[in-house]
Amino acid sequence: MEATSKSAVAEAQVRIDDEVALLKLPICALLTQRNALSPVSRLPHEILATIFLYQAYSFYQDPRYSGTWGAPPWANVSYICRHWRDVALNTSSLWSFLFVSPPRWTKELLSRTNMLPLRIRINVRYWTRKEMIFLEQVTTDVTRIQDLSLKLPRNLTEGVISKLSKPAPLLHTLRLFVTQTGTESVLVPDALFSRETPALRTLELYRCHVPWSSPIFTALTTLRLRDIASSSQPTIAEILAMLRHMPDLAHLYLENALPSAQDNLHSRHSLPSECFDLPHLSLCCRRDVFTGSYTPLYPLLERRFNTASNVGPVIRTLNIKTTSRDVGFVLSSSERDCDVPFYSECGERHLHEDWGRGITLKLDIELNLRMDREELVGDICRIIPMVHLHTLAHLAPKSVWNPLSSLFLETTFGNLQELRFIKLIQLQVNDWITALFRGSCNEEYGVSNAEGIFAPGLTELRVSAATFEYACYPGSGECSGSARCLHKALARRKANGYALKKLVIAGSSYVSAAQVEQLRKVVDEVDWDGYTRPVRVGSTSSSDGDD
Repeated sequence: MEATSKSAVAEAQVRIDDEVALLKLPICALLTQRNALSPVSRLPHEILATIFLYQAYSFYQDPRYSGTWGAPPWANVSYICRHWRDVALNTSSLWSFLFVSPPRWTKELLSRTNMLPLRIRINVRYWTRKEMIFLEQVTTDVTRIQDLSLKLPRNLTEGVISKLSKPAPLLHTLRLFVTQTGTESVLVPDALFSRETPALRTLELYRCHVPWSSPIFTALTTLRLRDIASSSQPTIAEILAMLRHMPDLAHLYLENALPSAQDNLHSRHSLPSECFDLPHLSLCCRRDVFTGSYTPLYPLLERRFNTASNVGPVIRTLNIKTTSRDVGFVLSSSERDCDVPFYSECGERHLHEDWGRGITLKLDIELNLRMDREELVGDICRIIPMVHLHTLAHLAPKSVWNPLSSLFLETTFGNLQELRFIKLIQLQVNDWITALFRGSCNEEYGVSNAEGIFAPGLTELRVSAATFEYACYPGSGECSGSARCLHKALARRKANGYALKKLVIAGSSYVSAAQVEQLRKVVDEVDWDGYTRPVRVGSTSSSDGDD
């Protein structure tokens, strides 16, 4: 009797559940109709798919993300609603971003791609069976790989790369990163992809290298070599030979990949003398602090700017950064292009963002005790064609005292006839003021020709976050870098017919309203943000302004 009662109750519950389910169906249908009227649901499928793709691509581009042992994070968009799921499942390219994942998910993702090209990133510290199974799954058809990034321990690199022996006709981007240092770089076999990668345009090698004569260096538009062991580094002759096979190369990154100065000395005499045209090339270079010389750069720069034939790119903007640790250059063919980040300031994800703006060179060299900062900057500036330079920006942290002397500034930049705009950022201004004055603060205004004027075509000067001296000391015979010294230098220019049209002072210390009024008498337009620092104890603002 009791069993019959329990059975009846269970049947009643099932019947009620079925009735509830039937009632839910029209409610769900109504909710679906209501959701379809919301703004986000009225977005065209193409826009939703683009948003989903952007999320997946952001994960793929982030070097910190190495995948999860399960569904990729962007798969969550398919769980929001029926509309989003339909869009996601019908966007085949959304599932083409592959990281190490379980075999079941890898198989599912590959099926959703509908045979589209694949983007694969493997970033592992330890190689286990699950990574091996994933690699075997995704390399079953190498012909589909479009983008491949491998970040592997040194002892596993050769074994993994050996599996990439079939042709890769769609491969556009290849990144090989060895995570551990060694006395020698890992040699990637020349038989990689059977030497058949006709679509390859971007190649990045970290602590590993391919034979420098390999056909893989043909037709590249981006080449990046980083931390190549000295015994494996290409010679300058080998680099130039590679460049001849890459006429469309646009971005060349050399980070601790240039030969030593001694190797360069032996090979430089045997280099071919002709220059070759690389109209799209932008060069980034960084040398290690332990490297004793930067002279191996010179043949590369000479050919980049075609100094022998004088047909290289026209440089309109030169940005220089000088610190106690390094020297940086950014060159642009555009005027007033002063806000481009230096190479050392570019993060891994933002390395390519400012290319295409006319940038022709980014160069960053770490200094050591044997390097002379002025000699380095002078050598580079002699190679760079600056006859048409319009804009010059100099950045130097305030901790660096006199990064470039006034004599150096005068001889290097003082005779540039087309220089119109100078921007000084975060530096001690005394040497620049002396250069603008072309003499000490005691000098009279007796100059009657442009030869005695620094950059006679100069029309605008901007001083940002710089440090002026508190006062001028005329008896010292040298410019002390005060605002009064700047006034005398600009008054001298005006007296000789080379008045500055505009002066901007922002965020700079020890500038007073009285000094700015004096500057307005010798400059057509003065823009000052009013920033100053409190006068010293026992001093008055009048002495600060009128001394």
